[in-house]
Amino acid sequence: MALKPADLQWSQDGTPHSAAFDDVYFQRGSGVEESHYVFLEKNRLPERFAAAQQTGRGFRICELGFGTGLNFLLTARLWKQSGAAGDLLYAGVEKHPLRRADLTRVFSFWPELQSYSAPLLAQYPPPLEGFYHLHFPAFNARLMLCLGDVAEVLPEISGAFDTWYLDGFAPAKNPAMWDEKLFPLIAARTRAGGTLSTFSSAGAVRRGLAAAGFSAEKTQGYGIKREMTVAEKTASGAAEGVEKSRPKNVTVIGAGLAGAATAYALAQKGCAVTVLERNAGCAMETSGNPVGVVYPKLTADRSPMGAFFQHGFFFTRHLATALELPSWRACGLFQQDVDAAIAAWHGKLSHSGYWPQEFMTYEDGKGMDFPLGGFLSPPEFVRRMLDHPGIDVVYNRPVAALDDIAGDAVVVAGGLDAKSFLETRWLPLVTVRGQITFLRETARSRAISRVLCHDGGISPAVEGIHYAGATFHREDFASPLPRAEDDAENLATLNRYLPQFGFTADDIAGSRAGFRSALPDHLPALGPCPDHAAFTTLLPSQLPGRGKRVEGKFLGRIHLAAGFGGQGLTGAPLGGEIVASLITGDVLPLPQSVLSYLAPERFILRDIKRGKI
Repeated sequence: MALKPADLQWSQDGTPHSAAFDDVYFQRGSGVEESHYVFLEKNRLPERFAAAQQTGRGFRICELGFGTGLNFLLTARLWKQSGAAGDLLYAGVEKHPLRRADLTRVFSFWPELQSYSAPLLAQYPPPLEGFYHLHFPAFNARLMLCLGDVAEVLPEISGAFDTWYLDGFAPAKNPAMWDEKLFPLIAARTRAGGTLSTFSSAGAVRRGLAAAGFSAEKTQGYGIKREMTVAEKTASGAAEGVEKSRPKNVTVIGAGLAGAATAYALAQKGCAVTVLERNAGCAMETSGNPVGVVYPKLTADRSPMGAFFQHGFFFTRHLATALELPSWRACGLFQQDVDAAIAAWHGKLSHSGYWPQEFMTYEDGKGMDFPLGGFLSPPEFVRRMLDHPGIDVVYNRPVAALDDIAGDAVVVAGGLDAKSFLETRWLPLVTVRGQITFLRETARSRAISRVLCHDGGISPAVEGIHYAGATFHREDFASPLPRAEDDAENLATLNRYLPQFGFTADDIAGSRAGFRSALPDHLPALGPCPDHAAFTTLLPSQLPGRGKRVEGKFLGRIHLAAGFGGQGLTGAPLGGEIVASLITGDVLPLPQSVLSYLAPERFILRDIKRGKI
């Protein structure tokens, strides 16, 4: 849902003031010092980060009231200065995010933080509900910006944190941020010994924290604020999603988009990763298309599919930006109204009020414009993710049986090979053949400056070549060699919807075909591999409710990252992060209510309900 951005007013000295909450974001001239004192010093982060340097373990922080992002910038700087080998994950919850222009103005006050604020601005999302992952590989940090009402967002965050910053506006002016119902949710997501700090010294805040399992006390505040609150989680009571004993060695099967993304996410979390690939190089199959379009696969309602691909679109976009991929072109994308049904659907999306204009706008009678879309080279993306010091890739290494694979955990991410093992044969994967056609740039086609989609699509030219397609044919796997009739189909489709460019068969410069693997509900299978035989012993009355797992019926170290179909570029990077988080017990990168719709066992449970098992 589109969010209302923060309504800022600026005082004569340049201090930003919230009109809605009648409060300042920081004191001009002392904001950096106050934030450092209240949140970094009072949570003992300098010494705790130094300890993390010795152990190599990452650190997890959650802030309620992200505001200007100052606390994140200071924390990221301290993390980099500490030289910690692990990764920093910083979750920030905000209902009224600053507009980009306001944030740019605020950041100008702190030129000493420019190397941290610039990459944040480069990835800053639109005011749209969701979890956004802003990657900072230069200092081993990631910002999970959770936009939405804290009462709705906090229950959706799954994981355990080392430290909390409570930095909403004062309780008297923003009571929803300090509701007593939030304190048990915070406690349930805090490791034993975890700390918390806030500028507020309100007695209700301390009592709420104490009732939730924290030892809370007043301490000296900063400057004109005489008192503030610090707290520590008592040892009793385990946090939800507490980090598991992190596996030291993980093997990933497959060096396409799914395998590379999973390996990268695991390596970022400190695991030693070995990738096994049966081909002589990476991205040799469907992930090897020279151009892949990055676009959001939307649904008209707030469905699990829509939620996954919305989050996946931004995850890919932010990671490509952070990795500074030369091929990434954020040129925008236009989805044409190809018929009355599509036009009606576009109109419904546009008038729903859910999507902000920064994300999409509808040109009545023409189509939908997605200014944040674009395209990149999937092989380059794969190579960049695999080029990580924690990843070792072994080529020409086919895998016959999972029992033969070493490692504390194994991830099957081999596309069509995902169901080729004894443990995974039950997966209802289907194969879909697709072919793209390469077209030489013409005088007229030079006008194509953004990706144009219809029943197919065409990219702006890259080194004089456009890429058009792709075909979509459900076929059993066969030779991936290109077919002349598929080129003809792509050309006919292109000229039907975009006749003004006048492409002919003489403009064809080549083509490439591949087979995608998809699942019946168009969502991937992500997570622990179920023991099919053990699951089939369940009766319908024994099935778990939505969002609950069946304990003791999984194959331990085996995990799946498969079935992305034609959405590998916008699904696999997020999918790899999800699988890596499940393996290591880390904070989940998307709302936890979506996870059950991605769980591999959902197909077995469905068949039991339908009496097929």
